Amino acid sequence: MKENIVIIDGSSLLYRAFYAIPHLTDAQGHPTNAVYGFLNMLLKLYGELDPQYVAVAFDKSKHTFRNDLFDGYKATRKPAPDDLRPQFALIREVLACLGICVLEQEGYEGDDIIGTLARRTAADGYAVAVVTGDRDALQLVTDDVTVYLTKKGITNMLAVTPAVMEAEYGYTPAQVIDMKALMGDTADNIPGVPGVGEKTALKLISQFGSVHGVYEHLDEVKGKKLQEKLADNKDKAVLSKDLATIRCDVPLDYTMDMFQPQPRQEDVAQLFRSLGFRNLLERFAAFDRFSHLADAAAPAAAVQVMDAPGAASLKGKTVAV
Repeated sequence: MKENIVIIDGSSLLYRAFYAIPHLTDAQGHPTNAVYGFLNMLLKLYGELDPQYVAVAFDKSKHTFRNDLFDGYKATRKPAPDDLRPQFALIREVLACLGICVLEQEGYEGDDIIGTLARRTAADGYAVAVVTGDRDALQLVTDDVTVYLTKKGITNMLAVTPAVMEAEYGYTPAQVIDMKALMGDTADNIPGVPGVGEKTALKLISQFGSVHGVYEHLDEVKGKKLQEKLADNKDKAVLSKDLATIRCDVPLDYTMDMFQPQPRQEDVAQLFRSLGFRNLLERFAAFDRFSHLADAAAPAAAVQVMDAPGAASLKGKTVAV
């Protein structure tokens, strides 16, 4: 049986956790709901997939090679909510204490790190699970790479394999990029072909196989207006396909040992207590890979939450989390 690695889209999951979990703070009033939700998702992954290796990928900076290709890329995105922004630094601190490897690379997005690591580890014989809320990652699906796509909140996930791709979406992993090239993406401000939506894009890709196939057989496209739109916006379609393609050649330097968690026992205990995450430490300690946290978790278990200075506040009520 193959060893497995779980590769987590850190930004995507933190955003989803923020909106899935009600407002939650530590005793000092600092927001913690996104981090709390993220850790619950991580525990669920350990419970269901029992990964030997785990990596979390984040964006290093806003400017990447895609901004050099198209200066409007992601230009319409709204800033992260005020209560979410500080939790990006906090989740990095928590993951560092848990000994879970975070990967970032200047000039690339987290998606490119995920794609590169997924391809390389799959080629080395590992079973790969990519966990994300971003459908762009479906282009990475292969027989050896399963994308776990969050469907609602952070705990309901669809395991997408090549067979599920065909049944659920009606196109192949490679055609994810072709779909985006034609219909664009308002979230990332990828232009696509103006006037071409998802249904039209799917019809065209189903008939001609790819963007290249569409333009090779442009005279066979039904509808004069659609033909004209495609002809007039070929450059946008080609650019959009380039922008939508996850790069799998990021110069990552790693060893697999990096992805085996090495928790810092005292730091984890202190941080979790300060955040008010009383039972999360116990739940992590229940897994073999974090079993040595059990001693650190034991004192916290005996504390009455209502009297705990680090207890978290949820909608104005003190609760055990």
